[in-house]
Amino acid sequence: MQPAHAIMAGAAKTSPPDYPTLRVDQNSTSSPWGGVGSLSVKGGTYSAVAIGPQHVLTAAHVVAGAMPADIVFNLNYGGDLTYQIAARSIIVHPGYGKNQFRGIRLDDLAVVTLASPLPSGVPYYALLSQPLDIGTTIQLVGYGSTGDGEQGATQSGQAAVKRTGRNVIDQFAPPVKRFEFPRAYLFDFDDPYGKRNTLGGASLGNMIESTVASGDSGGPAFVHLDGEWQVAGINTFQISDAASGAMTRFGALGGGMWLPAYSQWLADSMKLQQTSQQSPRKTGDALPSGYLWMVGLAGLFGVSRLRFWH
Repeated sequence: MQPAHAIMAGAAKTSPPDYPTLRVDQNSTSSPWGGVGSLSVKGGTYSAVAIGPQHVLTAAHVVAGAMPADIVFNLNYGGDLTYQIAARSIIVHPGYGKNQFRGIRLDDLAVVTLASPLPSGVPYYALLSQPLDIGTTIQLVGYGSTGDGEQGATQSGQAAVKRTGRNVIDQFAPPVKRFEFPRAYLFDFDDPYGKRNTLGGASLGNMIESTVASGDSGGPAFVHLDGEWQVAGINTFQISDAASGAMTRFGALGGGMWLPAYSQWLADSMKLQQTSQQSPRKTGDALPSGYLWMVGLAGLFGVSRLRFWH
């Protein structure tokens, strides 16, 4: 399993064509994704999302082993790199590195407390706390490598370039019967031709369907619920297409941590009181038999690989 990196475009040689430049979000104050920033960690560029006036959420593997002095949250609110906020403290989920399910590293979450509050007007987002069904559309937002589904990632990510795309939740893991909520979600990167569809379900369309790549680790998966964008998950891993071994081409899988399973830990980490106060926000089946098992054996068989992005 590989950590996630950047938002990928669809195919360039079909109608309508898609290109990485079409996935770039404008760094304006009106963007619904103004509270999604890049996270600079020891010279690397990753992703994070504001979930409180002084807290951001990211993947544990992005910040594990780092000191607060190594971390800066970059906002592109009203321009490129308009605000750069240092970290004050880091809380990594205590289960990180200890729990997995068929090669998926669970509990891959970390809350970073910023040294100063978010600037006025920058949105932060509610956390999903209720169950949703397979087939739910998620909005992916992140920084990192990009390219298209035919060639794979061809461009490195940049701290001031935020890309967006969508996908559909195809699977949850582990099986729901073992936990109150599943702890991870998975989606596949369907091609527009109907030939590469690993987990089933139709493509959202060439200019909509997307997946994650290197640098998108820690980025949010949003759902639109009750008139607002809520953070349903944090993107943390990729799974290569079993046929080609590619991580960012059509047929590959992505996924992350499903936040309803972590509601109490997140509240405790942020030291939130259970109040009715509203946060300011912009509005705007089982896994395929043997699939992840083969991913877990990739080092032995070279069939497919499960990656955690860096």
